[in-house]
Amino acid sequence: MSPVPAEAAKNINAAAVDRGDLNYYGGGHMEQGAFNSRKGKCNSRGIRKSEYPYRRELFYKTLLEVFKPKIVPYIERLYKVKELLSLSGIISAGENQLHHTVRMLEIAASIPDKALEAMKITGEDLVAGVIFHDVGKGKEVDDRVFDPSMVRKGRAPSYLRYYPGMNWAEWTVPFHNHIGASYQLANRYHCSQKVLEAVALHHHVKIRPRTLNLIGDALNISSIVRLDIFHYNPAQYAAPGNNLAQVIAILDQMCAIERKFRGFSGLGLEPKQIEYEVVRDLVIGITGKDDPRLDVLGLSLTGKESVILFDLRAFGSYVKMHTEYEVQNMKASILQLIRTLVRVNEEGRERDLVALIGGDEYAVVTKVQSPVILEEMIDRVARVIKLKTGFRVRAGYGIGRSIDENYHHARIQAEMLKEHRFLSE
Repeated sequence: MSPVPAEAAKNINAAAVDRGDLNYYGGGHMEQGAFNSRKGKCNSRGIRKSEYPYRRELFYKTLLEVFKPKIVPYIERLYKVKELLSLSGIISAGENQLHHTVRMLEIAASIPDKALEAMKITGEDLVAGVIFHDVGKGKEVDDRVFDPSMVRKGRAPSYLRYYPGMNWAEWTVPFHNHIGASYQLANRYHCSQKVLEAVALHHHVKIRPRTLNLIGDALNISSIVRLDIFHYNPAQYAAPGNNLAQVIAILDQMCAIERKFRGFSGLGLEPKQIEYEVVRDLVIGITGKDDPRLDVLGLSLTGKESVILFDLRAFGSYVKMHTEYEVQNMKASILQLIRTLVRVNEEGRERDLVALIGGDEYAVVTKVQSPVILEEMIDRVARVIKLKTGFRVRAGYGIGRSIDENYHHARIQAEMLKEHRFLSE
């Protein structure tokens, strides 16, 4: 896709290094910043106007160090939408939402002009659609504060019911609340009518085979992933919409699939594969608190951490009725859910560890020693898994012993909840 012109794409690295302002958050002469006591004018999101240039340099530097060169021409375009910065503080479905938007933009930048021309989509509209599709998200969908009791059926706002299909579209509060807010922000930034329609419909538009195949061929998407996208939640993705809306919906689902299978969860987080392996070794007792992989993860253990075990009910029946791709997809989704629902604060080497153990069991290694809090953690995770996947779980926990002994005790607790069947005489 041809890049959108952006002056800031030139010599950004040099500008970032030359300015002393990059010490702004690093303890240098600009250490007093957005959260200091100095007086100054703030916008509605707490960012002083005088501080904005310094944040821009930091923003540029971070993106240039993390993302591929394809993203560089779009950085200035991203930064013009100040509301995007608030997404960096939101974790939804296990992913930092600023990371999600920029990753979508990176994929969109890979679509060749020929494919866009066939769908009569301009590169500028595609970039705008990606930037604005989730910009209205707030704490209501943040995994760390999400309350399952608030989920309910609703109806699209009246200003969205202008679009065909949105009168009867499946609308779930709070998951779809951001659509209205994103649409209003896109309108405030004078986006085209095609972009407004794409933002309004990206969670509800029916994806047509031609559009999916054009994008699939352009991005080399496998046939099984195309089928997954095409058949995903047909009751929700049923509204008629333009090609741009369909492409935004496809890219959104591609990011979700990628996140589940590759463990993407945001900027700067540790490799999830290492966590996966070290937890399995801890709970079976072949390693301990001195495992060097814990240092790689930036964590320290005492060797006496509690262990929670979650065992999916009736998962064997699901396996028999679904493809291997669908089974692995579901396992990855649940693993990501659990990771976002336990303690995710990474400061002070205190976060919890999570891994899939065996076919349908998940283990959480935590420093929490209170039975009451452990029960609350179990209840929260069980409710959200049931809400988002339909699976019920059996759970148990072990406390006060070594990690492997606690895992064994947790497993016994979970086993005791099974409904054993006996032959009647």
